Amino acid sequence: MTAAANDPTIQEYERRAEEAEHSPLPVLLKVARVVVWVIYAFALVTGVLLTTAFFLHLAGANPQSSFVEWVYRSTENAMRPFRGIFPTQDVGGSSVLDLSYLFAAIVYFVIALVVDALHRWLTERLRHRQWEAGRARAQADSAAQRSVAQQRAAEQSAQQAAAREYAAQQAAAQQYAIARSAAQEVLDQQSPAPAPSQPVRAPTTPE
Repeated sequence: MTAAANDPTIQEYERRAEEAEHSPLPVLLKVARVVVWVIYAFALVTGVLLTTAFFLHLAGANPQSSFVEWVYRSTENAMRPFRGIFPTQDVGGSSVLDLSYLFAAIVYFVIALVVDALHRWLTERLRHRQWEAGRARAQADSAAQRSVAQQRAAEQSAQQAAAREYAAQQAAAQQYAIARSAAQEVLDQQSPAPAPSQPVRAPTTPE
């Protein structure tokens, strides 16, 4: 593991993985996606309410009704930039054709579409960043595993070489012992046999 940790390639992969995992960009993308989604929901709901208000005016709905009053009150602020763009026309009775409501609804729907496209782009960007972080981590882990496998293979190869060397030394020692024993036998066979010793007679004394 020490050799793997000191490998420059593994260190580079680890650095990339750490940068990808601790990058603030995914967090910013998540926050931006939430903000964009809120704007999208607001624009979509506002467009629906403006369209409803347009048809309520066109149908001559009773403004004293709770629902109609709530719709008109909810669209009051959204209609401020668009009031007076088109003149209102009476179409009979209490029915009023106010194209400003319809135009405002179209504008908000277009905003909702643009924001939805932005939300999709942010989502795709976030997924891409997460995929890059996962790929960097997988590359770092794979490089570390390969380095460990190579280190283990080198250790096994060294152990096998040491075992072969030890076996060779043992075989050489056995051969040396056999050769020495054979040489000793030859020397023993070539050395002359010792002469028999004569008995020593005791000196005789004269009578």
